[in-house]
Amino acid sequence: MAPKGKKDMRKEREAERAMSRDLEDESQSASLARLAAGLSMKPAIDNGVEQLVEKKLTKEEKKELAAQKKAEREAKKAAAAAESAACAPEADGEGVEYGDNYDAEGAKKPAAKAKAAKAKPETKAERVLREQAELDIELELARVNAVKCRNLEGAYLGQIEAPTFSLSNPGGGPDLLERAGYTLQRGRSYGLVGRNGCGKSTLLKAMASRRVGCIPPNVTVHYVSQEVSLTEQTLAMTPTDVVINADVERRLLLEERDALIAAEARGEAIDGERLQGPDGVLEQLQNLDSETVGTRATALLANLGFSEEMRARPMGALSGGWRVRTMLAAAIFGKPDMLLLDEPTNHLSIGAVLWLARELKTNPTWEDRIIVVVSHDRFFLDEVCGDVLHVSGVAKRLTQSHGSYSTWAKRRAEQQKAFARTVELRRAEIAELKEYAGHGFKYGGSSASINKMKMKEKQAEKLEEEDAEQAEELAALQEDVELPLTLKSGGAVDGFVIQLMGVGFGYPGSSAPLFRGAELSIDTTSRIVLLGENGNGKSTLVKLMTGALEPTEGEIRRKSSARIAIVNQHHADQLDLQMTPLEFMKSRFPGDGTDAHSLLLRSHLDRMGVPTIKQGVPAYGLSGGQRSRVALAAVSYVEPHILVLDEPTNNLDLESVAALADCVERFEGGVILVSHDQYFVGRVAKEVWVVAGGAVKKAESFDKYRAMQLRKLDKVPQIVSIS
Repeated sequence: MAPKGKKDMRKEREAERAMSRDLEDESQSASLARLAAGLSMKPAIDNGVEQLVEKKLTKEEKKELAAQKKAEREAKKAAAAAESAACAPEADGEGVEYGDNYDAEGAKKPAAKAKAAKAKPETKAERVLREQAELDIELELARVNAVKCRNLEGAYLGQIEAPTFSLSNPGGGPDLLERAGYTLQRGRSYGLVGRNGCGKSTLLKAMASRRVGCIPPNVTVHYVSQEVSLTEQTLAMTPTDVVINADVERRLLLEERDALIAAEARGEAIDGERLQGPDGVLEQLQNLDSETVGTRATALLANLGFSEEMRARPMGALSGGWRVRTMLAAAIFGKPDMLLLDEPTNHLSIGAVLWLARELKTNPTWEDRIIVVVSHDRFFLDEVCGDVLHVSGVAKRLTQSHGSYSTWAKRRAEQQKAFARTVELRRAEIAELKEYAGHGFKYGGSSASINKMKMKEKQAEKLEEEDAEQAEELAALQEDVELPLTLKSGGAVDGFVIQLMGVGFGYPGSSAPLFRGAELSIDTTSRIVLLGENGNGKSTLVKLMTGALEPTEGEIRRKSSARIAIVNQHHADQLDLQMTPLEFMKSRFPGDGTDAHSLLLRSHLDRMGVPTIKQGVPAYGLSGGQRSRVALAAVSYVEPHILVLDEPTNNLDLESVAALADCVERFEGGVILVSHDQYFVGRVAKEVWVVAGGAVKKAESFDKYRAMQLRKLDKVPQIVSIS
């Protein structure tokens, strides 16, 4: 046999070391167990002292042990598979012996159900609801513990700080934030802003679950999300019960009172001072104004638009929007130290939005508490928040600044202009330096000229490096800039497109119609907004106009040649997430299948702010605003004469709302709008119609309507929570 070379010997030693590491990892716990039990090998005797040592294995023994371990692992896997097969019930249900995962009647035990559910692929919607339910349970336990801790240690009155942290992406991929941090002061309200998909809601959830920030255990936190997941117990409760139950301190005192009274009734000795003495349970309940809790909860729900009939319904009979309203009322009633709200205005009327803004801004309850809000409603943000937390998706950075949202937006626009000007001047200087350096000996061949050209070249390189370093900062500043949208229209049409003459409507079985005697005419120059409380009939009126419903009274005339297109708050949900924007448009408008038709669709998408580079990206890879643009492109492609917008801003960010307002203002057709967004309504609407009190009446202007709603609020007493 030829002698081994150094290279072969080195490879052999590396293989031995790798095998030794694997064996060490697998046998470490087993080795410790054998040592504790005295080992199975013979002890080595030295000077009459017995010592337990492991025998050093040879190379062949190590290989044999590795093969044995591998065989044991495979045997365990085979045994587990056989056990799983044996546990499964047979096809026939009678006379069957069931495995450990099933009960006597063949039903899966809870643990087996959980295992099966885990094995089944979970949809995104199911995952969101499951995670929200888990978070709700976690937050409820934390609130209870915080109240108990506060009763023992006293209230925490300091600021909430978050030292440097990173925010992971729940969908996988790179972190949403890197090296972020913030400081939240008591008595301040913060607007959390940024583009869709940058991580605002994820950050809010992380705050709520105490995964970021140093939140002391005696600080109560209440979080209201856009998705509500309710337990079976909560589904059976009324909205009033849910709101009252949110007062954790009162709930714990009632439980303690009932336990003490029950123990006394059983003849057991109790602490009478704790029940009836000074600062006892009964006195604390009296201080909390416990007797008026029902009245205060009812008034709170009424301010958020709940009628008496709605307040009497169980939560299971309410739609998602009304459930979110209930959770919002519960959070306010619970008066937490930290109130975290994710798009709280989405399901509110303008009147309810105005009330909520006043409640959070002027109620003494919130003077020493912290509020953090995510909202697309800039009027609401300006009214409520005096500080801004901005999330940059490009820079993965969280920036904190003092001042309202409008102040921040103005300051940021100035930064964008100044930075863009700096970049422009620097790039012009680079071009000038390169031109000089590239002329060769045009300016002479002396050594001084050559040195000057080299110096200019080095200056250009240095400026290019500086430009490259600041490219990310420029991109971060420009991420707020929205591409313009252009909606195609069918052009002008002579006369009225829709006419309502003495129209009334009532659903079958209802005691009274929603409204009667509606007189309304719409042409291709109309810009009308329908306002009123939820449930008064705004959406029903839209359905009557578009022909989705027929009136129970009066007559509706529609011009048959006119096209009407509808955009609602769920318009982006119609997209197949696996399709690209171009594929989606082709599925809706196949045309003749030629390249010319594809080019036409591409041009239309481009006009709608979906550039060529995005037209080949599947919808799951697009932001919410980009999906909204694709859906609007489909609506616009039919060239409607009348555009119906039913809460179109709910899933958009602040910049997308502004871009949509610009687009609708330029639209050369009629517009019918239902919206709670004061900024959007103010930009778009020229006529205001109010659906209220069983009638549809024209208001003088949106500003006058808003002023009237504010005057109504002045007559509504504030509900000051007892601390």
